[in-house]
Amino acid sequence: MDEKELKNIANLAKLNTEDSEIAGMLSDFSRIVQYVDEIKNLDTSKVGDDEIYEQIFYELRKDLSENSLKRDDLSKIAPSYENGYVVVPKVIET
Repeated sequence: MDEKELKNIANLAKLNTEDSEIAGMLSDFSRIVQYVDEIKNLDTSKVGDDEIYEQIFYELRKDLSENSLKRDDLSKIAPSYENGYVVVPKVIET
C-alpha cells in the first residue's frame, strides 16, 4: 500500500489525517496485513465447527434474577416519580 491509497481509505472512512501521521499509519497497516496473512496460513484442519460454537456459548453469563429496588424505595430516591414510573427529562423532541 502506498501513501495515495492510504489517504483514499482514510477519506472513505472519514478520518482526518495529518501528513505527519501517514508514515506511522502505513507502518501500522502493513503490520496488520502481515498479521492477517499469518492467521490465514494457520492450520485449522483439526478444528471442527462444533468447537468454535461451543466456545461462544461458554462465554455467555447466566441470566440470574438478583435483588433489585422495590418501587417504594425507588420512589423515595428518584428525582421525579409519577404513577409508578421514574420521570426523566425529554431527550428527543417530536
